[in-house]
Amino acid sequence: MSYHPTGTARLQTGASPNRLWLWLLARTGDPLARLLEPGFRGDAYGLYEQMRAQEPVYRSRTGMLAVLSYDRCSRVLHDPRFWAWRSFAHPAGRRAPTPGKTPAAAGPLEARTQENDHACTIAASLVKPALQPSASRIEVTAHNLLNRAADGDAFDLIDDFALPLVTACLSEVLGIPHGDSARFADLCAVMGRSIGGRPSARQAEELHDANEDLEALLIRLQRERRKHPGGDLISRLTAARHGRTPEHDPDRLLGHARQPERRKNPDAGTTGRPSTAPARLNLEEIVEACKELIVSGLDIAANLIGNAVAALAASPDQWQMLKAAPQLADKAAEETLRFDPPRQFTLRIASERIELAGHTVPSGSRVLVMLAAAHRDPDQFPDPARFDITRTSGPRHLAVSGAMGLESSLARLTGEIALRTLASRLPELRMAGQAVRRPGGAVRGFIHLPLRARAAPMGC
Repeated sequence: MSYHPTGTARLQTGASPNRLWLWLLARTGDPLARLLEPGFRGDAYGLYEQMRAQEPVYRSRTGMLAVLSYDRCSRVLHDPRFWAWRSFAHPAGRRAPTPGKTPAAAGPLEARTQENDHACTIAASLVKPALQPSASRIEVTAHNLLNRAADGDAFDLIDDFALPLVTACLSEVLGIPHGDSARFADLCAVMGRSIGGRPSARQAEELHDANEDLEALLIRLQRERRKHPGGDLISRLTAARHGRTPEHDPDRLLGHARQPERRKNPDAGTTGRPSTAPARLNLEEIVEACKELIVSGLDIAANLIGNAVAALAASPDQWQMLKAAPQLADKAAEETLRFDPPRQFTLRIASERIELAGHTVPSGSRVLVMLAAAHRDPDQFPDPARFDITRTSGPRHLAVSGAMGLESSLARLTGEIALRTLASRLPELRMAGQAVRRPGGAVRGFIHLPLRARAAPMGC
């Protein structure tokens, strides 16, 4: 499987300045414009600190506000007046709400987006119990992928290990039958090649075909699991609440996910229907949640593994600690999500006029929540620029529900397995060539990360 994005994950049409204007602003010193340039591969954290030094909510000449402090980012994420914009990397025909509209008055497209986010929030809670029974098989897959590296050959962490391992995890989480596993891997390969950039005409056609095939597969599996449920994610999302334990009850989770909307508008749910949550997710919501897990999860989980290994390579003391105690892999994955997260920021749209840290945010305005900057807020995290897999101080990571919560759930689990396997199987690693970062500031990771085993301690 090969991962070669042709450009950066971009803001959707209508959600960003045009490229020439962005280029001019970047050349004249606007740090946010530099970060949003399509080919950006620079020091994102230096730009965050440059903006933070001016004010915790930075007003860019792009017309957008960038929220940098942990507390203010948390407030925006939990304020229902700020609409979630779909992932930068996946335009999918999404658009911003019409200025002046509130979530309760949303049109069909906005309502559908909100419903899909609710489905993703529910799915995020079910990924771990769906994957846990298959953990031993995933561990075997991880070891098998490292067989060639164990013989001393150079290998690419992204192409040869991270992406195929994430694909295997997805197959287990979704319960892909053995007869469909090869086709599913091919579909994931197409998705992986298309993430993060503008595809060519041929790639766009391949992606369209893959998307249709993937939808058909998920619909078929959902219908099969409705009759013969198992422990996989599709079965759990399909099941009615009868016979489910409370923590895994989709009906309870769905009601919890929709609670903020019901509090804001007691007479309507997110689509204007009565607020009583249905006993199960509908087919469209299940398919959308599973597709989001595949597309976003594949990207974010693979980049988490790459970012974690890069951070460990730059901090030999932390690599030595992980080698001595591979059970710290879960903490290493968590610290990577703080120190160098794949998803660097997320976009919110003001649904009404809002005051934010002394700034007036008109209805329809764009606000960037800089997650990576918030997780290096010196007021919250001691020595924030230090990568420390034993870190215990500081608040929890900013909780992002919906699609971002879903992708993070998969990334945590896959990252833990990957790092534990690397530390126990290949304790002596070093960089074997030039690492190549993917372009763009929204998602941070690598296109290539060449490594070699048994040559010298990691970090040399």
